[in-house]
Amino acid sequence: MSGPGPSVARRAAPLALVLMGGTACSRRATPSDCTELLDRYVELLVREQDPKAQDSEIARQKDLTRAKAAKDAAFASCPEEVSAQSARCAMKAVNVDEFEKCLE
Repeated sequence: MSGPGPSVARRAAPLALVLMGGTACSRRATPSDCTELLDRYVELLVREQDPKAQDSEIARQKDLTRAKAAKDAAFASCPEEVSAQSARCAMKAVNVDEFEKCLE
């Protein structure tokens, strides 16, 4: 399939840096929250690049990005760096820009 492809994984890679920016609240995101944030971000990216993307393509991109994040030390620090409040905001975001603003 020639959908969003590698550009999604490349664009999602800096998510670790975005996630590290949200440090406003004392309660932190859980590792599960961080995985959900990653999935949501990938979904928003894919839909931004191809509004008609199939669910199977979104799932494939999530899998690829999760595999990449599993090897990323910055992503591993997400629970220490992201507040629960920022995570909730990002999960409600309707586009990539809104998502990123929640985690600044």
